[in-house]
Amino acid sequence: MSIFAVGRTNEMENQVRPRLLAHARNLLPQAVSAVLTIALLVPGARAQTLTPPNPPAQTDGSYEARKQQAIALYRQNRMTEAMPLLEKLHDEKPTDAAVLGLLSFTVLANSATFSDSEMRKKERARARKLAVEAQAAGDNSNLTKAVLDIPEDGSEIVFSDRAAVQSAMDEGEAAFAKGNFDAAVAAYSRALALDPKQYHAALFLGDVYFKRGDHEQSMHWFARAIEIDPNQETAYRYWGDDLVAQGRWDDARDKFIDAIVAEPYRRSSWVGLSQWAPKQKLTLAFPQINPKGKIEDKGEKHTNITIDPSMLNENAKKDGTNAWFIYTLARATWHGEKFQNEFPQEKAYRHTLREEVDGLQAVVRQVKEGLAKKEIKQLDPGLAALVKLANEGLLESYVLISRPDEGIGKDYPAYRDAHRDKLHQYIAVWGIHPQP
Repeated sequence: MSIFAVGRTNEMENQVRPRLLAHARNLLPQAVSAVLTIALLVPGARAQTLTPPNPPAQTDGSYEARKQQAIALYRQNRMTEAMPLLEKLHDEKPTDAAVLGLLSFTVLANSATFSDSEMRKKERARARKLAVEAQAAGDNSNLTKAVLDIPEDGSEIVFSDRAAVQSAMDEGEAAFAKGNFDAAVAAYSRALALDPKQYHAALFLGDVYFKRGDHEQSMHWFARAIEIDPNQETAYRYWGDDLVAQGRWDDARDKFIDAIVAEPYRRSSWVGLSQWAPKQKLTLAFPQINPKGKIEDKGEKHTNITIDPSMLNENAKKDGTNAWFIYTLARATWHGEKFQNEFPQEKAYRHTLREEVDGLQAVVRQVKEGLAKKEIKQLDPGLAALVKLANEGLLESYVLISRPDEGIGKDYPAYRDAHRDKLHQYIAVWGIHPQP
């Protein structure tokens, strides 16, 4: 059995929800991508060609012909024109997952064109309801999942607390939804002039230029967004899409990895790399290392340690898995004064990166000692991976990317700020493999 699996946990995914639904406008539903020309698609599911001058002519009145016409309008970012076609298709076949997915997003995009805030909220809520129906019909695309992330009541996310900046951003979004890219550029540029730190203005300028096929300008603005805030994933991911459109696959991989490094606990951060990999006949998987034993903090200096009986048999000594016994003991020392001394600013115990790495390093030392004494005859594959990670200085990266929990996740920002290179190395070297 392989020691590699898609080891990134989803435990923290709901703790950091997407801050802006406009991020999702480049995530084409999987059900729709199947009926488009595959050569025009990139990982991240963005249509990577210049906008055609007109949608394909409707050759007949069939459902499929009208569906293709709606898809063409969607690909041209002509959301307000695509929406009524999709609504008619939905009336005819209410359970068509692809139509539901597109309709939910076009309704969301079109909501930006309303000046009345209550109408926008109502339409956003309708978009989410349609996304729920799309998911029930079998659409599990990234786009539909993103629409599901908006509040059930359709509440909007604010770009800025400055009225003039917010107005410019709203104007840009409305223009973008209509496919009026000149007006969108003007509005986003005005927002950025008013607030040079407005991340989304720079991001969306890059997106508009990407839609136009102007890669030099799009990459400039994605870089500007990253300069404003290097700890948001979207600009890296959009930049990766742009590089794929230029055929620069290796460079795109690095940007997709940078997106994960920026925000590893967001689902959208993984979209680029997970869709890039199969295009390169690669797969995304991480080391599957399973510590034996369990430790639970019960408060008031009371800690429960559960020992896995398998660590005590003869085979555990031969393959080194008896070393996991020291893991629980090493971690137990953190459930008292050691935690208080190391983290005096924190009032209550939490599972930390330092505690987890301390336990894993104790296991590595035990394994190396067993190997030196030739007590270990055939090292467990998971332990072999753990030792290699330790030798490469990647234990922290492994824990933060592949084994985070709520407590450990709190240590991520500080580690990322000091060790982006290590996190990037871990994902690039340990996470990407040839397809079986």
